[in-house]
Amino acid sequence: MNYSELSRPLYHGSTVSFSGIDLSKSVPGKDFGRGFYTTGDRFQAEKFARLKAKRARIDKGYVTVFQLQNNEGLSIKQFLSSSEEWFDFVLRNRGYGELAAAASNDVFDVVIGPVANDAVGLVLNQYITGTYGNPKNVEAKATAIRLLLTQKLHNQIFFGTERAVFRLSFIEAYHVCVD
Repeated sequence: MNYSELSRPLYHGSTVSFSGIDLSKSVPGKDFGRGFYTTGDRFQAEKFARLKAKRARIDKGYVTVFQLQNNEGLSIKQFLSSSEEWFDFVLRNRGYGELAAAASNDVFDVVIGPVANDAVGLVLNQYITGTYGNPKNVEAKATAIRLLLTQKLHNQIFFGTERAVFRLSFIEAYHVCVD
């Protein structure tokens, strides 16, 4: 399968500049699991770097740019939209596995799909707490997914294994000032 997102530069927004990736520094409870997150959208990475810098009360963030050298032989999962399968996958990786019975237990080298931003996080939390009805009912999940479809979700590209990260080549890092 052709993954066009993987042939372009990949951007990572952060509060630090770096050239190498250390998966042991990644934190659990993220959309696609514990790993390294990038995007093909430079502006999204810059926005994230600014947001992280503001939260850390520092005056600038950094965007680090990588290029994937080769995706041959990597196990890649792609979600084309915020589908039920994507929803279950995100729930499981955020620690709500008992509510995501349909989620895959597979481990992927790379996962491509929509970002569950802060607005999406709110929808997920309301789903989990029963705002849309019993989270084990199909109707509650359908309501949450319908609400997610109104969000502008940008893609994120997740690298979850050393063999995937090893194929990322550092291109550059630059800073962005907090407005």
